[in-house]
Order: sequence, then C-alpha cells, then structure tokens
Amino acid sequence: MAIATPNTTLSSNDARILNALFDPETLPSSIARSKESSIIKPTLPAHPTILPSDLDALETTQNDLIQKITTSSSKSEIEEALRHEDEIMQQNPNYPSVYANRAMLRRMKLEAGKSKPDVSLFTASSEQDIEALFRDLSRAIHLSLPSSAPTDSVSPYQARILRTAFSHRAYLYLKAAESGVELKGKGKSELEELASGDFANAARYGDEVAREMSVRTNPYAKMCGAIVRNALAEERRDAGM
Repeated sequence: MAIATPNTTLSSNDARILNALFDPETLPSSIARSKESSIIKPTLPAHPTILPSDLDALETTQNDLIQKITTSSSKSEIEEALRHEDEIMQQNPNYPSVYANRAMLRRMKLEAGKSKPDVSLFTASSEQDIEALFRDLSRAIHLSLPSSAPTDSVSPYQARILRTAFSHRAYLYLKAAESGVELKGKGKSELEELASGDFANAARYGDEVAREMSVRTNPYAKMCGAIVRNALAEERRDAGM
C-alpha cells in the first residue's frame, strides 16, 4: 500500500520514489500478484514423485500428529512427536511436509528449553540444534521447488510448503538479526537481507503477510527510506514548517 506524501516542495518524481519504497508491487524485486498466482497450478500433481493416495495418507498422519501439539505442550510431548517425524522421514525421505513440520517442532523444543522467556533462541541453543533447524527448512524447500527451474509452476500443495518454509526461515533470520548474534558468519544487515529474500519468496507462493515483511526488512528500502525522510525534514525546515 502506497503512503500519502506530506504537502512539501518535494518533486513529483521524488514523491513517486517515496511511495515506491513502501509499495511492494513497485519494488524491483517484487512480482505482481497476477504473475505470482499464475505459477500456482491446481491442475498439476500435488507432488511430482509421491502418488496422490500415498500423499493423502501421509498428510492425514501429519495432521493428526501436529494437532496434538500446542504451545502448552511439554518438552517430552514435543520430543515424542519428533520421534514420530523421524520415523516418517526415514520411510519417506522425499516427503516435504515432514521436514517443514519437524522444523516447527525443533523450534518449539528449543524455545521450551530456554531458561528465561526473554533469552534469545540463538543464544540459548547449541550450534548443532540451530543447524538442524535450518537444514530441515532448506530440505522442505528443496523438495517442493520444481526440479526443472525454480521459476516454473507448482501445485497448491507445493506452494503451501514453500510459503510455510520460506516464512519460517525468514522469521528465524530476522530473530537472529534482532538478537545481535552472528549466524554462519553473517551479521545483522546480512541476516535482514536473507530474511527479506525469504519473505519475498514466501509472497511469491501466496503469503501476503510475507509480502509486507519483505519490504519492511529490505535493507535497500530502509536505507532509501531514511534518505527520503531526511530530505523531507530538510524541505520542512526550508519551508519554515
């Protein structure tokens, strides 16, 4: 959504730039909604290598398993669910949902193990646990992307896994940036850039909240926004406002 510009002597071109910085559809990295919706094809098989009947059975098992887990679940209950996910993954290594859901359970387990609510997930967890969490999300994404080219069409099932995994990974990058920790040698600005990219990918597959978050976390947009805000402040001072 474009923002209203103040009544200053800012040129019409600068005003358009200001609007563009906060309008995801005008950002160079954004893809129009019409184009994004066209990459999701209901006519495609849900998964390229898993039979529909097998996928339906797996999804039913996943739904039953995940619905038993809530934010109030104990650490032991989460660990039991993780053991079930491990068994499903071993029998169905190309099933994307199991990796996306296992990542969610891994994060819940790590958060349940924090000594204090305000302690960062990244400072309270081991490097191996964090790596396992990201590895599951990357695997879910890899198994859901088209094998021919990442820009090819996907089924609604693939799109759901992709937007879920990309949004989850973006959230983790953002939390790491806010925590002030380095992740794989990357600092705050680099992590924000990774988060912005993953939010943009989630938006590509239908997540509208991620579309907005992509703009908010885009370092270039934030930098340019600060420049334009300074220009507006100078315009006001020169106009005696």
